[in-house]
Amino acid sequence: MGREAAPIGEILAKVLKKLGLERRAREARIVTEWERLVGGRIAAHTRPAGIRGVTLIVHVDSSVWLSELQRYFKEGMLERIRGELGDSRIRDIRFRIGEVGPG
Repeated sequence: MGREAAPIGEILAKVLKKLGLERRAREARIVTEWERLVGGRIAAHTRPAGIRGVTLIVHVDSSVWLSELQRYFKEGMLERIRGELGDSRIRDIRFRIGEVGPG
């Protein structure tokens, strides 16, 4: 008798981890789904810039938005990202002034 087939998602996750691409795959998913995750208004002023350890780095287009996000929206954004993507490895968000436009 042969082995049972594993779900493709499980196999892909193992391959990505083995190749050291797991973090890049998570980053790509966050970038792709950013507007849906945070809403159009916030997405217009922000851009995910990468993951460092357990921290998502987000570029913000102004100090006013940075302050507002830090003060009022950070926890909700973190919960939404973790819940929607099923990824509890992201434990913090750091906002930085940076390039938000395409590219």
